[in-house]
Amino acid sequence: MCRSVLLFPTAIAAAVISTGRAKNPPRPGKVRNPGGSGTRSLRSLPMAVAPVPRAIGKLRLPLPPVARLFLVAIAAAVISIGWGKNPPARPAAGIQDPNRVVRIAVLQAGAEHSKKGNPGSEANFNLLAGLCRAAAKVKPELIVFPEYAISGWPYPREEIINGLAESVPGDGPWCSRYRALARETRTALLGWLVEKDGDKFYNCSFLLDSNGGFVGKYRKVQANLGEQTWWGWSQGESFRPIEYRGVKYGISICADMWFPETVRCEELLGADVIVHVSIADDMMHIIPTRAFDSEIPIVLAIFNGGAYAVDAQGKLLEKLPAGTPGWKVFSLRPFQVRMANKYGGFWIPKLGNRNTRNVEAYRILVDPNTRPPWPEVFRDGRGRPQTREQLLQRFKGRYDARDRGQ
Repeated sequence: MCRSVLLFPTAIAAAVISTGRAKNPPRPGKVRNPGGSGTRSLRSLPMAVAPVPRAIGKLRLPLPPVARLFLVAIAAAVISIGWGKNPPARPAAGIQDPNRVVRIAVLQAGAEHSKKGNPGSEANFNLLAGLCRAAAKVKPELIVFPEYAISGWPYPREEIINGLAESVPGDGPWCSRYRALARETRTALLGWLVEKDGDKFYNCSFLLDSNGGFVGKYRKVQANLGEQTWWGWSQGESFRPIEYRGVKYGISICADMWFPETVRCEELLGADVIVHVSIADDMMHIIPTRAFDSEIPIVLAIFNGGAYAVDAQGKLLEKLPAGTPGWKVFSLRPFQVRMANKYGGFWIPKLGNRNTRNVEAYRILVDPNTRPPWPEVFRDGRGRPQTREQLLQRFKGRYDARDRGQ
């Protein structure tokens, strides 16, 4: 009798596990148990245990109710032990459904919008907001506004562009209009603003969710010399991606893309896709390389037109005509894993190449002494280096505090 009590739950548990595996084959997007068959998750554990009482009830054994409960408990314990050997298949860090499609819409004002000069901030925003409403009808996951979405092109004077600056997040007029637009369209937006933080200004993109809630922001790290000297803008200090609904967006703004470190840093920080916003379409020759180097798709929203996207191998997906206002939705699969047969078997080249990097040899990349002093960069008409005093006069008294030049 006792022997039967001990043997039956084990047999029942084995039957339940086998049945569960047979009836629950792996579904797309789930991770297989290493060394096991099928997929498992904690949610299916109650389903695996549930058939046990029914199975025991069908056994024609003269068992009192207490003994039957004892059998159920033992069977559940056996199943739990099985789960311990094959842990629930939950995505590890960075592992997502490779079949997931992320749809990103990009907006552009187009060259014709500024053909007769900059029409002003209201006209710039209203045009892009109208395009945003049209794009939202096809339900993308994110709608991207280009760089200088409000200030426009040609660049306005310093007092005008800096007069548009607001806190991000904040309750200023432009932040409020972006929030209202996100709520109206029920779509997440990547907006653009000149951010004011204390006495500093930043070239800033920020992400709002579909309810207008603030998710995160990115300050242009490589603020160029014109932004620093013409308008007194500061450089951002982080490439950390913005995560929204399981996707990590690495943001790049205009001149950021001239530097290969931008995309590489964002990819190493976990970005799944790069969203690049710019005023002009002048990087077609380097964008495919940036994507290929880090095996990451890049989507571009360009104010003056010509928006496009490339896949993780740098292949052009599609490109909008540059002249007219427009929008385009790009469907990406940022979690696809490319495998190759090499070195005697299959491997993941993206991870393999990352592992092969000899990072100790890269220290020179973060050595501040590699920055040439500005007096060596700028010359007079005869090619002679300019002095710091000449540069201060040239750039309205604005000078890089980190510069080594005297």
